[in-house]
Amino acid sequence: MTVQARGSVPAAVDLRLVPAVVLTLAVCLAIPLIPYDAAFVVPWVLAFLALVATGLMMWASSGQGQAQFPGQAHRPRECPARPLARPLARRRGRTTAITALAAIALWIAAVAAVQAVGDRAPVRDSGWEDAVAAERPLRLSGEAAGPAVLRTGTFGDSWHLTVTVQAFGHPSREIPGGAEVVVSGGSHWEGLQSGAAVCFTASPEVEGATVFARASTAPQTGSCSGDTGEPGLDGAPTGRDVVRAAVHQAAAGTVGTAPQLLPGLILGDRSAQDPALDESMKTSGLSHLSAVSGANCTLIAGAVTMALRSVRVRRSVVLGAVLGVLVVFVIVVGPEPSVIRAAVMGALGAWAVFFGRGRQALPLLCLAACVLLCWQPGLAREPAFQLSLAATAGIVLAARPVEQWLTAVLRRALPGPVAGILGAALAVTVTAQVACQPILVGMTGEFSAYSVPANLLAAPLVPFVTVPGTFAAVLAVPWPGLAAAVFWVVGWPAAGIGWIASEVSGWPGALHAWPEGPLGAGLVVMHVAAALALLWLLMRWERSRPARVRRLGMHGRPRPTPAGQLRWSLAAAGTTVCAAAGSQLGLVIAPPSGSLPADWSLAACDVGQGDMLVLRTGERTAMVVDTGPDPAAATACLDRIGVDRVDLLVLSHLHQDHAGAAADIVGCCSPIEVLYSTLESTPGPGVPAGARQPVPGETGRVGDRPASGYWVDWTVLEADPEAGNENDASLQMTATAHTPEGDYTVLLTGDMEEEASRALLGQDVLPESVDVLKVAHHGARNGGLDVVRAVDPALSVVQVGRDNGYGHPHPSVIGELERHGPVIRTDLHGTTVVSLRDGELVPTLTGARAPEASGTRPAGEAG
Repeated sequence: MTVQARGSVPAAVDLRLVPAVVLTLAVCLAIPLIPYDAAFVVPWVLAFLALVATGLMMWASSGQGQAQFPGQAHRPRECPARPLARPLARRRGRTTAITALAAIALWIAAVAAVQAVGDRAPVRDSGWEDAVAAERPLRLSGEAAGPAVLRTGTFGDSWHLTVTVQAFGHPSREIPGGAEVVVSGGSHWEGLQSGAAVCFTASPEVEGATVFARASTAPQTGSCSGDTGEPGLDGAPTGRDVVRAAVHQAAAGTVGTAPQLLPGLILGDRSAQDPALDESMKTSGLSHLSAVSGANCTLIAGAVTMALRSVRVRRSVVLGAVLGVLVVFVIVVGPEPSVIRAAVMGALGAWAVFFGRGRQALPLLCLAACVLLCWQPGLAREPAFQLSLAATAGIVLAARPVEQWLTAVLRRALPGPVAGILGAALAVTVTAQVACQPILVGMTGEFSAYSVPANLLAAPLVPFVTVPGTFAAVLAVPWPGLAAAVFWVVGWPAAGIGWIASEVSGWPGALHAWPEGPLGAGLVVMHVAAALALLWLLMRWERSRPARVRRLGMHGRPRPTPAGQLRWSLAAAGTTVCAAAGSQLGLVIAPPSGSLPADWSLAACDVGQGDMLVLRTGERTAMVVDTGPDPAAATACLDRIGVDRVDLLVLSHLHQDHAGAAADIVGCCSPIEVLYSTLESTPGPGVPAGARQPVPGETGRVGDRPASGYWVDWTVLEADPEAGNENDASLQMTATAHTPEGDYTVLLTGDMEEEASRALLGQDVLPESVDVLKVAHHGARNGGLDVVRAVDPALSVVQVGRDNGYGHPHPSVIGELERHGPVIRTDLHGTTVVSLRDGELVPTLTGARAPEASGTRPAGEAG
């Protein structure tokens, strides 16, 4: 029996609908990725399995009440049933429960699958999928789903935005329901706002479930009309556009960064944010605040709840008022699927936080997620939906025990009310961040080291912006003066959030790259396992500190607890949590630099998104090929490897990522000679004085042979000043590195692309094999694979920046390189030196890293 002590017993966690959410989410994610014929079969398979599970459930439930021990039917009616019949009944009960849960999950997933296939069928029938797969230029007509965002890159700036394409081709073919495309283009796309109708020509490319398109023409305002390609008339502005424009105008007179942040904090409109502020919000982990999310709706619902409960309004009336306010919020912001999703998640979050019904909110969360996915299967692919689902689940499950534990700890040093407020704020921030971390890593490939303290600092300011700001947005159209007055007041906390983002993003090590491949996936799995283990520990602590329930056995004697099993469970959970915390701490703390081997002869410098290769020519001298874009990274690499004089500086071509630091190398290391290649008739100011363009076939030697035993012989293979583009004008060289241990050959390729490389192969000037290949164009796909296959490198060097945004290096290139030999990548390995020992090339990681690169793929660059 159970004896209850003082205090309420924490409710059990109801996980019965979790399998349904997981299966439905997996189905909605998978159907757009698999061939249509296979996707068409998925609903039928799920429906068949659901019928089987339903039949098993009915069979088990019908036999549950008739479970008897064999031979029991022949016993007299008054004779009690044998105890051995009870285990059979329990087994049938468990079977009924399991099959019922499986049937529910399968039926819901089948409904979502039908909807997902139904959404895909008209798009496929229109020919859109085949047109995209052909990767040929298409005329596209659609509507901007968001404002154009500036992305800076080494080769120039570009503008990116998501467009809902409604028609394509010439003559135009409509796409029922539209198809989302991520468009990149030049400065003509600047200023394009959400909702604008556009007509343009672009080359599509599929990556996973996302279609990217590189615009080859400027956008024409309006939709493409008929077969003439002339733009039609712009549609009338929607109510959402009117509200957003009014909010922008009313917020224009506020302080600091508030004019940029207020539209995003209130309506999720980031069009006013400049690139610097946008990057600061992302780096500090605060970008979620400037988007319509469940947090906005939770704060609004919470404000209404507290206001009405303070005057003792009944809970049922409060709940109705909260739902009514959220409906108004959806109408003001715009009844888009993402906004409706945010309102649903926000209402559930408010239920969990302000009504203290977190455990009961989990089934509602699961049910809401299933309904949303059955209504709009495409939500499963939206990061906002995934983050909302994860954050709300984290708050629902863990916020209350985390709050109790933190409050109990903080009360040892702080007054009770302060400890309670701080514990509640920390609990919501930490649980949401921990739950969202795996998704954020998958989206960005990096994580913010200070996101928790940044959110903790910004959290107290958000309610003072979101709640009054939302009501001011309602007033912005009818009473703009009153709305402007409210915005001026709430602009101060909004500017405070911008200041926090700017300061935190400038802290050392604010953003860290997440490891790729099996190591990164293993760390994500460890993170999830540790989160579940920590949740189990907290729930156990919540039930046992203080003990609210005492379990007694027969005759009132305490029921013995399996102490050994409990100790092993606690130890396993604690070990998992500590291992995950230690591994992630290891990503934050920079590893110590490795020792530089005395016999190094080649160094691949990590200079970010750029090239810099160093060939040793003496004790403290070297031949340097390219400099990268960052002067600090270039000079730091030379300092790290002990080079203070450059015998020969080679600039393969004059793009910034290869020659950007040339002047600084000249200033620090006084090159004896400088060679370069370019299309330009008059090279820019970045080319050092006295530099010259070599001719094919030219040879040379650099180094102090008798003093150190290191020198380099070089030969120019190609330097074409009349090439089709600057990449193809790259200086092609072979170098023979001489060391005290022997010699090896290096092929230097600059950024030469595939067609020019094929032409160079036709000249029969490349060696039959090389020991080291400096891979062309940072491992981009347009560098081709012909040279790799022709020279069969024993070791390949790919110089590329971490998180570079260009898609470099391409997986197909890396796969081909690995078939020939080991691959050194500066984005993964940092600055790496190579030594020749006993006829083998031995790489050594130095631990030196350049800052993370930035930028996305500009027009003309291929991944």
